[in-house]
Amino acid sequence: MVINKNELIEYRELFEKELLSDILPFWMNHCVDERNDSFYGAVDLKGNPDPDVALSCVLNARILWTFSAAAIRYQKPEYASMAHRAYKILVSRFEDKIHGGCFMEVSPDGEPSISIKHTYVQAFVIYAVAEYFRLTRLDEVIERARGFYTLLEEHAKDPVHKGYLEAFTRDWNLYQENRMADNNEPKSMNTHLHMLEAYTALYKVWKDPGLRNRLKELVDLFLTCIIRPDCHLGLFFELDFSESVSGVGICSFGHEIEGSWLLHEAAEVLADESILEKVRKVSVGLVDAVKKCGFDHDGGLFLESYRNGSHIRTNKHWWIQAENLVGFMNAFCLTGDYNYWDCVKKSWTFIDDHVIDHENGEWFAKVNRSGKPYLEEPADDPSPYYLNNRKIDPWKCPYHNGRAMLELIERIDKIVIQGKDTDLAEI
Repeated sequence: MVINKNELIEYRELFEKELLSDILPFWMNHCVDERNDSFYGAVDLKGNPDPDVALSCVLNARILWTFSAAAIRYQKPEYASMAHRAYKILVSRFEDKIHGGCFMEVSPDGEPSISIKHTYVQAFVIYAVAEYFRLTRLDEVIERARGFYTLLEEHAKDPVHKGYLEAFTRDWNLYQENRMADNNEPKSMNTHLHMLEAYTALYKVWKDPGLRNRLKELVDLFLTCIIRPDCHLGLFFELDFSESVSGVGICSFGHEIEGSWLLHEAAEVLADESILEKVRKVSVGLVDAVKKCGFDHDGGLFLESYRNGSHIRTNKHWWIQAENLVGFMNAFCLTGDYNYWDCVKKSWTFIDDHVIDHENGEWFAKVNRSGKPYLEEPADDPSPYYLNNRKIDPWKCPYHNGRAMLELIERIDKIVIQGKDTDLAEI
């Protein structure tokens, strides 16, 4: 099929406008805490900060990644300045100089308020620091990333079974509570998805053989243990990576659509054709499973389902809509099937019409099935994390929507520049 370059360019302009005129300016204008030389931990719907909310390491790392990536692409000093600030905060406030790794949360005055060491959190630190190294090329930065990697391998990797353990005390003793799983299961898909993401980013800038082996193991873990036969992702697991009873039948559509392209990105970075061949098929299969069960007729993506897709939670969260764009775009690039591009367009229309706050900036955290923003916490919404009355909080960040715009721009550029009149699947 001949590529409609004009349409792709038209959408590229929309995505870039959203990134440069809305997402990045909102964060530069509203999240910087000049008084404490930090970032605010929370900002309300109109951009007013709550100075009493602690700053989470995940939020700080996601700011670091987003503005490092934006500075690399656009070479704007104001983006680099945000990245430098985030890195400084990471090193001076979150990094544990005694036991290593990073604290989960620090108070507005910079003191650790939650000292638990989550594998999930450390993964985001690696992801962000690797991207910051791409921006700065400083030896000190890559050494810090290597140090975090070594620490995780020493303490978090399961010495008996596959994969990584979830949470630890400050001095790296195994912690049985507050895991990144709903019922404190020993292992979670979510943690391993972001380990995959982090090690992919690190391997891009550090071609260490040991890291390569670990990344291959993570890819294989998804192919053999995490992805179910129906191409949905298992959520929670026992130590031996058998799926926990508590998660059987639950489908998390946002993680599935995000996982579809993160898994393919990892395979691309490994540059092993035998792995790529397997992953291409699985990546498209994940997208098809999401399209069948979770993609609404208006282009929005539902939160999740129970009973293997038969009972849908229809709320549409901001990060899921962002990942929806990238997952369908990736499937379009892999297959050349314009049905996936149509899904990208439908998804963008839903986001533009309902999720983006065109009056006050940035994206609403959650909207209902018809696209009406929840401005209070609904009793039937299962997410205890990001709050509806905030644009910024410990989990509401610029990474999902900012990264989605960057990914779409990059992929369209590749198609337009390299594709010409060839099939997309050949690119």
